[in-house]
Amino acid sequence: MTSAPTDPSQTPQADGSERACERCGAPCAADQEWCLSCGVRLAPSSEKLPGIRTAGMAIVVGVLLAGGAAAASYAALRGDARDAANAPASASGTPVAQAPATVTDPVPPSASTPATPPPATSTPAPPPAKPESGDATTGSSGSSGSGSTSSGSGSSGSGSTGSGSSGSGSSGSGSSGGSSSGGGSSSGGGSSSSGTDSGPLQALTFAKGQGSLYDPDGVVADRGDEGAAIDGSKRTAWTVTLNAGQTGGYGYVLDFDRATAVRRLRIYSPTDGLVVKILGTTKTDLPPDALDSGWDALSTETTLKGAASGKGIALKEVGGRKRAYKHVLVLVTSAPGTPAGAQINELVAYE
Repeated sequence: MTSAPTDPSQTPQADGSERACERCGAPCAADQEWCLSCGVRLAPSSEKLPGIRTAGMAIVVGVLLAGGAAAASYAALRGDARDAANAPASASGTPVAQAPATVTDPVPPSASTPATPPPATSTPAPPPAKPESGDATTGSSGSSGSGSTSSGSGSSGSGSTGSGSSGSGSSGSGSSGGSSSGGGSSSGGGSSSSGTDSGPLQALTFAKGQGSLYDPDGVVADRGDEGAAIDGSKRTAWTVTLNAGQTGGYGYVLDFDRATAVRRLRIYSPTDGLVVKILGTTKTDLPPDALDSGWDALSTETTLKGAASGKGIALKEVGGRKRAYKHVLVLVTSAPGTPAGAQINELVAYE
């Protein structure tokens, strides 16, 4: 009697629930991992299925071939589109629009063609500055006719009333203004032809202590606030009361840091009937009294009317010329009231 074959690969299995060990041929369950007879590790049942690896490789190769075919198709489509874009114009004659060429480097000019220089521009000269009317350092032309030249006067030129626009001197000494052949008057409003008073008035500013009471005979009983007369405010006032029986003989002294040619003095005072006189001295020390020869009389006696606008007093020249003074005195020769007294809100000096 012939025995059954022992090759496990030839051992039939009724179903997939059992299999034989590859080493010893002992029967094993389909999900068994180790052989219980020889102890060898059993291969998984999935690896025993015929053709599974071949099928897997076929799938991979198919996927790769499909991807390659898709890439080739995409490249073919792009090549067709590029060829269509680069195709020449059709026979119908319709022009094909082309992008303008871009020039990256400028073409240098030919050596034979000279470069055109830029047009020259000229800057207009500023107009000459017009001198201020009545400037003491410049002469002025007459009101009509051609102004004739003299020492310190400007060049000839016609002018209207006041200084002419083109006839004023630039650096005259001021000794004489430009005369006019047509009888025009000199500009500036000065009282003399020397030109020293032809400039605009300039108000002087005083510091504290540059104004004080002048009372050589001791006629003042109450001297008041002396600084209020030069503090720049008309709201404050210097008020003086005299001793009984006294009516004048005192004053207010303006002390200048340097000798100054004062041209005008304005007195703001509400005291109606106050009589004043302006004196000046070139000395550093004040003369001992108002009758001393050290004082020069710069005005005659003037009676104040108590006007709110103040009283302006033009100071006269001494010896035919304007002099610079170190001290100017507002002398009160007569004060009204019983007892007599006066109030001065502000003193303003002009040079």
